[in-house]
Amino acid sequence: VEKMAAWVKARTDRSDNVHMERVLNFTEQGGMNEILSNLYSLTGKPEYLKLARRFDEKHYVVPLSQYKDELKGEHVNSFIPNIIGTAREYEMTGDLGLYNIATFFWKQVTGARSYATGGTSNDEAWQQEPYVLASELGKNSHESCCTYNMLKLTRHLFNWKANAAYADFYERALFNGILSTQHPKNGMMMYYVPMMSGMYKTFMKPYDSFWCCTGTGMENHAKYGDSIYFHDSDGIYVNLFIASELEWPEKGLCLRQETNFPETQSSAFIVTATSPVELALRIRIPYWVEEGGYASV
Repeated sequence: VEKMAAWVKARTDRSDNVHMERVLNFTEQGGMNEILSNLYSLTGKPEYLKLARRFDEKHYVVPLSQYKDELKGEHVNSFIPNIIGTAREYEMTGDLGLYNIATFFWKQVTGARSYATGGTSNDEAWQQEPYVLASELGKNSHESCCTYNMLKLTRHLFNWKANAAYADFYERALFNGILSTQHPKNGMMMYYVPMMSGMYKTFMKPYDSFWCCTGTGMENHAKYGDSIYFHDSDGIYVNLFIASELEWPEKGLCLRQETNFPETQSSAFIVTATSPVELALRIRIPYWVEEGGYASV
Protein backbone atom coordinates (compact mmCIF):
# COMPACT_ATOMS: atom_id res chain seq x y z
CA VAL A 1 0.00 0.00 0.00
CA GLU A 2 2.84 2.39 0.76
CA LYS A 3 4.29 1.71 -2.69
CA MET A 4 0.93 2.65 -4.18
CA ALA A 5 0.89 5.84 -2.10
CA ALA A 6 4.41 6.71 -3.29
CA TRP A 7 3.26 6.31 -6.90
CA VAL A 8 0.20 8.49 -6.23
CA LYS A 9 2.40 11.15 -4.66
CA ALA A 10 4.82 11.10 -7.59
CA ARG A 11 1.94 11.57 -10.00
CA THR A 12 0.12 14.28 -8.07
CA ASP A 13 3.32 16.22 -7.31
CA ARG A 14 3.34 17.13 -11.00
CA SER A 15 0.06 19.05 -10.55
CA ASP A 16 -0.42 22.40 -8.91
CA ASN A 17 -3.63 22.95 -6.95
CA VAL A 18 -5.50 24.37 -9.94
CA HIS A 19 -4.68 21.41 -12.17
CA MET A 20 -5.38 18.95 -9.33
CA GLU A 21 -8.87 20.38 -8.89
CA ARG A 22 -9.49 20.07 -12.64
CA VAL A 23 -8.48 16.41 -12.53
CA LEU A 24 -10.70 15.73 -9.52
CA ASN A 25 -13.66 17.47 -11.15
CA PHE A 26 -13.24 15.38 -14.30
CA THR A 27 -13.12 11.92 -12.72
CA GLU A 28 -15.20 9.74 -10.41
CA GLN A 29 -12.39 9.59 -7.87
CA GLY A 30 -14.15 9.66 -4.47
CA GLY A 31 -12.45 7.61 -1.78
CA MET A 32 -8.76 8.38 -2.18
CA ASN A 33 -8.74 10.82 0.74
CA GLU A 34 -10.21 8.10 2.97
CA ILE A 35 -7.69 5.48 1.83
CA LEU A 36 -4.73 7.78 2.42
CA SER A 37 -6.10 8.91 5.80
CA ASN A 38 -6.37 5.27 6.81
CA LEU A 39 -2.76 4.75 5.71
CA TYR A 40 -1.74 7.70 7.88
CA SER A 41 -3.59 6.16 10.84
CA LEU A 42 -1.64 2.91 10.38
CA THR A 43 1.81 4.40 9.79
CA GLY A 44 1.74 7.77 11.54
CA LYS A 45 3.55 9.28 8.56
CA PRO A 46 2.25 12.86 8.06
CA GLU A 47 3.00 12.83 4.33
CA TYR A 48 0.08 10.46 3.81
CA LEU A 49 -2.36 12.79 5.55
CA LYS A 50 -1.01 15.70 3.49
CA LEU A 51 -1.50 13.63 0.35
CA ALA A 52 -5.04 12.74 1.45
CA ARG A 53 -5.92 16.43 1.68
CA ARG A 54 -4.91 16.91 -1.96
CA PHE A 55 -7.88 14.72 -2.89
CA ASP A 56 -10.35 16.96 -1.05
CA GLU A 57 -12.40 18.30 -3.94
CA LYS A 58 -12.67 22.01 -3.23
CA HIS A 59 -15.87 22.67 -5.15
CA TYR A 60 -17.41 19.92 -3.02
CA VAL A 61 -16.29 20.98 0.42
CA VAL A 62 -16.03 24.78 0.26
CA PRO A 63 -19.80 25.41 -0.11
CA LEU A 64 -20.51 22.82 2.59
CA SER A 65 -18.07 24.56 4.92
CA GLN A 66 -20.27 27.65 4.46
CA TYR A 67 -23.46 25.62 5.12
CA LYS A 68 -24.57 25.93 1.49
CA ASP A 69 -26.31 23.15 -0.40
CA GLU A 70 -24.92 23.36 -3.92
CA LEU A 71 -25.30 19.66 -4.63
CA LYS A 72 -27.56 20.07 -7.67
CA GLY A 73 -25.91 18.53 -10.72
CA GLU A 74 -23.26 16.64 -8.77
CA HIS A 75 -22.42 12.97 -9.27
CA VAL A 76 -23.69 11.37 -6.07
CA ASN A 77 -21.43 8.36 -5.71
CA SER A 78 -18.32 10.40 -6.29
CA PHE A 79 -19.41 12.99 -3.75
CA ILE A 80 -20.36 10.75 -0.82
CA PRO A 81 -17.03 8.83 -0.65
CA ASN A 82 -15.19 12.15 -0.76
CA ILE A 83 -17.11 13.26 2.35
CA ILE A 84 -16.37 9.93 4.03
CA GLY A 85 -12.73 10.89 3.47
CA THR A 86 -13.45 14.28 5.05
CA ALA A 87 -14.90 12.48 8.06
CA ARG A 88 -11.80 10.31 8.33
CA GLU A 89 -9.58 13.39 8.08
CA TYR A 90 -11.51 14.92 10.97
CA GLU A 91 -10.83 11.81 13.03
CA MET A 92 -7.13 12.12 12.25
CA THR A 93 -6.85 15.88 12.90
CA GLY A 94 -9.67 17.00 15.19
CA ASP A 95 -10.34 19.91 12.80
CA LEU A 96 -13.90 21.05 13.60
CA GLY A 97 -14.25 22.53 10.14
CA LEU A 98 -14.08 19.01 8.72
CA TYR A 99 -16.61 17.83 11.31
CA ASN A 100 -19.02 20.57 10.23
CA ILE A 101 -18.65 19.68 6.54
CA ALA A 102 -19.45 16.01 7.15
CA THR A 103 -22.40 16.60 9.48
CA PHE A 104 -23.99 19.35 7.36
CA PHE A 105 -23.66 17.20 4.24
CA TRP A 106 -25.32 14.25 6.02
CA LYS A 107 -28.15 16.47 7.23
CA GLN A 108 -28.82 17.83 3.73
CA VAL A 109 -28.73 14.47 1.97
CA THR A 110 -30.89 12.61 4.49
CA GLY A 111 -33.26 15.48 5.19
CA ALA A 112 -33.62 17.20 1.82
CA ARG A 113 -32.45 14.79 -0.89
CA SER A 114 -33.53 11.30 0.18
CA TYR A 115 -36.64 9.29 -0.61
CA ALA A 116 -38.83 7.80 2.12
CA THR A 117 -36.75 4.65 1.71
CA GLY A 118 -33.53 6.42 2.72
CA GLY A 119 -32.01 6.18 -0.76
CA THR A 120 -30.79 9.09 -2.85
CA SER A 121 -29.78 9.95 -6.48
CA ASN A 122 -31.50 9.88 -9.86
CA ASP A 123 -29.48 8.73 -12.87
CA GLU A 124 -26.52 8.84 -10.47
CA ALA A 125 -26.94 12.57 -9.78
CA TRP A 126 -28.75 15.11 -7.65
CA GLN A 127 -30.71 16.81 -10.40
CA GLN A 128 -32.85 19.27 -8.45
CA GLU A 129 -32.71 21.76 -5.60
CA PRO A 130 -33.21 20.55 -2.02
CA TYR A 131 -36.65 19.17 -1.10
CA VAL A 132 -37.65 18.74 -4.78
CA LEU A 133 -38.12 14.99 -5.18
CA ALA A 134 -41.33 14.52 -7.17
CA SER A 135 -39.43 14.84 -10.46
CA GLU A 136 -36.69 12.53 -9.18
CA LEU A 137 -38.80 9.38 -9.11
CA GLY A 138 -36.98 7.77 -12.00
CA LYS A 139 -36.33 4.28 -13.31
CA ASN A 140 -32.62 4.73 -12.54
CA SER A 141 -32.98 6.25 -9.09
CA HIS A 142 -31.84 5.23 -5.59
CA GLU A 143 -28.46 3.80 -6.64
CA SER A 144 -27.53 1.14 -4.10
CA CYS A 145 -23.85 2.20 -4.00
CA CYS A 146 -25.02 5.58 -2.71
CA THR A 147 -26.97 3.91 0.08
CA TYR A 148 -23.93 1.80 0.93
CA ASN A 149 -21.77 4.90 1.24
CA MET A 150 -24.34 6.91 3.20
CA LEU A 151 -24.46 4.06 5.73
CA LYS A 152 -20.69 4.13 5.93
CA LEU A 153 -20.73 7.89 6.59
CA THR A 154 -23.52 7.48 9.15
CA ARG A 155 -21.44 4.99 11.10
CA HIS A 156 -18.66 7.57 11.42
CA LEU A 157 -21.09 10.23 12.64
CA PHE A 158 -22.68 7.96 15.23
CA ASN A 159 -19.23 7.20 16.62
CA TRP A 160 -18.77 10.95 17.15
CA LYS A 161 -22.17 11.54 18.72
CA ALA A 162 -24.62 8.81 19.73
CA ASN A 163 -27.63 10.50 18.15
CA ALA A 164 -30.70 8.29 17.62
CA ALA A 165 -31.40 10.14 14.35
CA TYR A 166 -28.31 8.55 12.83
CA ALA A 167 -29.51 5.08 13.81
CA ASP A 168 -33.04 5.86 12.58
CA PHE A 169 -31.68 6.68 9.14
CA TYR A 170 -29.37 3.66 9.18
CA GLU A 171 -32.31 1.34 9.83
CA ARG A 172 -34.50 2.94 7.16
CA ALA A 173 -31.82 2.78 4.48
CA LEU A 174 -30.62 -0.70 5.44
CA PHE A 175 -34.00 -2.41 5.23
CA ASN A 176 -35.29 -0.52 2.19
CA GLY A 177 -32.13 0.12 0.17
CA ILE A 178 -29.80 -2.76 1.00
CA LEU A 179 -31.81 -5.81 2.02
CA SER A 180 -34.17 -5.30 -0.93
CA THR A 181 -31.35 -5.34 -3.50
CA GLN A 182 -30.44 -9.03 -3.30
CA HIS A 183 -32.47 -11.65 -5.13
CA PRO A 184 -33.69 -14.09 -2.45
CA LYS A 185 -33.32 -17.15 -4.68
CA ASN A 186 -30.03 -16.71 -6.53
CA GLY A 187 -28.16 -13.96 -4.65
CA MET A 188 -27.94 -11.60 -7.63
CA MET A 189 -27.86 -7.88 -6.85
CA MET A 190 -29.40 -4.64 -8.06
CA TYR A 191 -27.79 -1.45 -9.31
CA TYR A 192 -30.80 0.83 -8.80
CA VAL A 193 -33.89 0.67 -6.61
CA PRO A 194 -36.31 2.31 -9.10
CA MET A 195 -38.68 4.82 -7.52
CA MET A 196 -40.80 5.26 -10.67
CA SER A 197 -44.37 4.11 -10.11
CA GLY A 198 -44.93 0.59 -11.47
CA MET A 199 -41.25 0.04 -12.31
CA TYR A 200 -39.78 -3.46 -12.02
CA LYS A 201 -36.55 -4.58 -10.35
CA THR A 202 -33.50 -5.37 -12.49
CA PHE A 203 -30.96 -7.82 -11.10
CA MET A 204 -27.49 -8.56 -12.42
CA LYS A 205 -26.68 -11.81 -14.23
CA PRO A 206 -23.89 -14.15 -13.08
CA TYR A 207 -21.71 -13.67 -16.18
CA ASP A 208 -23.23 -10.86 -18.23
CA SER A 209 -23.12 -7.84 -15.93
CA PHE A 210 -20.68 -6.41 -13.42
CA TRP A 211 -21.56 -2.99 -12.04
CA CYS A 212 -20.08 -0.81 -9.34
CA CYS A 213 -23.05 -1.91 -7.25
CA THR A 214 -22.01 -5.53 -7.77
CA GLY A 215 -18.79 -4.97 -5.86
CA THR A 216 -20.37 -2.95 -3.06
CA GLY A 217 -23.34 -5.30 -3.29
CA MET A 218 -21.19 -8.23 -2.20
CA GLU A 219 -20.01 -6.16 0.76
CA ASN A 220 -23.56 -5.06 1.57
CA HIS A 221 -24.89 -8.52 2.21
CA ALA A 222 -21.90 -9.59 4.29
CA LYS A 223 -22.40 -6.68 6.71
CA TYR A 224 -25.78 -7.25 8.30
CA GLY A 225 -24.06 -7.69 11.65
CA ASP A 226 -22.52 -4.24 11.30
CA SER A 227 -23.76 -1.33 13.44
CA ILE A 228 -26.35 -3.28 15.43
CA TYR A 229 -24.41 -2.51 18.61
CA PHE A 230 -21.99 0.17 19.74
CA HIS A 231 -20.43 0.62 23.16
CA ASP A 232 -18.63 3.11 25.32
CA SER A 233 -17.06 2.64 28.75
CA ASP A 234 -20.46 2.82 30.46
CA GLY A 235 -22.55 0.45 28.39
CA ILE A 236 -24.07 -0.75 25.14
CA TYR A 237 -26.12 1.03 22.48
CA VAL A 238 -28.68 -1.19 20.72
CA ASN A 239 -29.26 0.55 17.39
CA LEU A 240 -30.92 -2.09 15.22
CA PHE A 241 -33.52 -4.78 15.81
CA ILE A 242 -31.84 -7.77 14.18
CA ALA A 243 -31.54 -11.24 15.67
CA SER A 244 -27.93 -11.39 16.81
CA GLU A 245 -25.51 -12.18 19.61
CA LEU A 246 -22.91 -9.83 21.04
CA GLU A 247 -19.93 -10.99 23.11
CA TRP A 248 -18.01 -8.45 25.22
CA PRO A 249 -15.06 -10.45 26.60
CA GLU A 250 -13.65 -7.58 28.69
CA LYS A 251 -16.92 -7.47 30.64
CA GLY A 252 -17.47 -11.22 30.60
CA LEU A 253 -20.82 -10.46 29.00
CA CYS A 254 -23.02 -11.94 26.28
CA LEU A 255 -26.09 -10.12 24.94
CA ARG A 256 -28.45 -12.09 22.74
CA GLN A 257 -31.24 -10.37 20.78
CA GLU A 258 -34.16 -12.51 19.65
CA THR A 259 -36.57 -10.96 17.16
CA ASN A 260 -38.41 -11.48 13.90
CA PHE A 261 -38.55 -7.76 13.17
CA PRO A 262 -40.08 -6.36 11.00
CA GLU A 263 -42.62 -9.20 10.95
CA THR A 264 -42.98 -8.77 14.72
CA GLN A 265 -42.90 -5.54 16.71
CA SER A 266 -40.73 -6.56 19.63
CA SER A 267 -37.26 -7.77 20.56
CA ALA A 268 -36.20 -9.88 23.53
CA PHE A 269 -32.76 -9.35 25.07
CA ILE A 270 -31.10 -12.12 27.04
CA VAL A 271 -28.04 -11.17 29.07
CA THR A 272 -25.58 -13.65 30.53
CA ALA A 273 -22.44 -12.75 32.48
CA THR A 274 -19.63 -14.69 34.12
CA SER A 275 -19.91 -12.38 37.15
CA PRO A 276 -22.11 -9.43 38.17
CA VAL A 277 -21.51 -6.39 35.98
CA GLU A 278 -23.11 -2.95 36.01
CA LEU A 279 -23.65 -1.15 32.71
CA ALA A 280 -26.18 0.87 30.77
CA LEU A 281 -28.29 -0.84 28.10
CA ARG A 282 -29.42 1.92 25.76
CA ILE A 283 -32.10 0.69 23.35
CA ARG A 284 -33.13 3.04 20.56
CA ILE A 285 -36.79 4.03 20.50
CA PRO A 286 -37.42 4.40 16.75
CA TYR A 287 -38.88 7.57 15.29
CA TRP A 288 -41.76 5.53 13.86
CA VAL A 289 -43.03 4.47 17.29
CA GLU A 290 -45.71 7.10 17.84
CA GLU A 291 -46.22 6.71 21.58
CA GLY A 292 -42.74 5.56 22.54
CA GLY A 293 -41.63 2.07 23.44
CA TYR A 294 -41.77 0.18 26.70
CA ALA A 295 -39.61 -2.43 28.39
CA SER A 296 -40.46 -5.25 30.77
CA VAL A 297 -38.29 -7.67 32.74
